[in-house]
Amino acid sequence: MWIVVVCICAGCVTVKIPKYLKEEFPYKKRFYADFDETLKATQQALKDTGWVMTEIVNPSLYEQNQAGESSEKQVLIFTEVRQTPLIFSSRYMSLNLYLRTTGDATDVEIRYLAITPMLFKNSESYKNEEVISKIFNRISQLLEK
Repeated sequence: MWIVVVCICAGCVTVKIPKYLKEEFPYKKRFYADFDETLKATQQALKDTGWVMTEIVNPSLYEQNQAGESSEKQVLIFTEVRQTPLIFSSRYMSLNLYLRTTGDATDVEIRYLAITPMLFKNSESYKNEEVISKIFNRISQLLEK
């Protein structure tokens, strides 16, 4: 009887994931490639790893450059929220990718957020080495071609 009650309650949780993710635990990698090539490779890497892009915007709409630098080119990519079913709940994941030029290279920063609803509180995680390394590795592979 209690298991049925817990299952019913677990299904009634509403999760709100923000489109813009704060810089809680960003993963950063520098690619020594042209900005446009890196952007194209990043978009393809997201598709190849199962992420759907929803919007590409200028990052200045959401944040100011921390070091006061003015990058020639920069974009912020938002992804759709991805749901992964668990035993009694689901995990909801989202990514933001921030690309900016730095001299002869392009910096790619990935911000990750996963929320797992619990009975009384949501569990948040800003780290997922496996997901992020798959994306970075795929970008590297695409840029080597």
